[in-house]
Amino acid sequence: MAYLKKITTITLVGVLLLSCMVKAQNSKSTTKIDKMKDQEIVNVALLYIKDGEEARFEKYKKKGGAILEKYGGKIERIIKPKMLVKGKLEMPDEIHFASYPNIEVFNKFNKDSEYIKIRNEYATPALKDISIFTSKNTDFEFKKEIGDQTKTYGVALIYFNEGEKYVKQFEEYHNDACAIMPEFGTHFERFIAPFQSKGNIEQPDEIHRFYFDSKEGLQQMGTDERMQALFPKRDASLRKLYFFIGESNL
Repeated sequence: MAYLKKITTITLVGVLLLSCMVKAQNSKSTTKIDKMKDQEIVNVALLYIKDGEEARFEKYKKKGGAILEKYGGKIERIIKPKMLVKGKLEMPDEIHFASYPNIEVFNKFNKDSEYIKIRNEYATPALKDISIFTSKNTDFEFKKEIGDQTKTYGVALIYFNEGEKYVKQFEEYHNDACAIMPEFGTHFERFIAPFQSKGNIEQPDEIHRFYFDSKEGLQQMGTDERMQALFPKRDASLRKLYFFIGESNL
């Protein structure tokens, strides 16, 4: 029972954390690639590594990352999921976040002959599956903070219900939720909106990445009465949610 209670608590936290991004939820429909020349691009990859191919894939990350840096990009965060607390999905071995200065750099990197050779030699034979979401930053203003490898991380793939009334539901509790969460050591690193994707996993409307100062704070936030009061309305706004809890190795 204690284990189930813990899982329920974390699930509630994951759903409620999504409150702090309501201003951006219509971004998917308005995104135009030709208007993104000067915007940062964030590529999110859910990776499934074949058994016994971990060492080969590590070589790919090292070699591919070095080429990416030549273009002014970087692998900014790698999350190793430990738990899928919401949704039904095979849990990936790793979730990568790579950033690029703009869409032009993103395209040049992916066409780089040296990178293609490394990808074909190391990544392709090491992976059994991959889903990739190419994304832009939302227009939501928030205090961006950067965590480290000691933190517990959350990654949420969010799918909204259709309809203006759900936008209003977000807005009704948006300010209250965002005022409460920092009390429990919650910090936000990314609010991004995919505009193109590859792979079997449906393209989400939003992807969020955040971290917690402690697991205790995460659990306390889930049991806070103010946060629990927001949950029913928040849950009704979503048609689907994949919420991962994990650790960072970068």
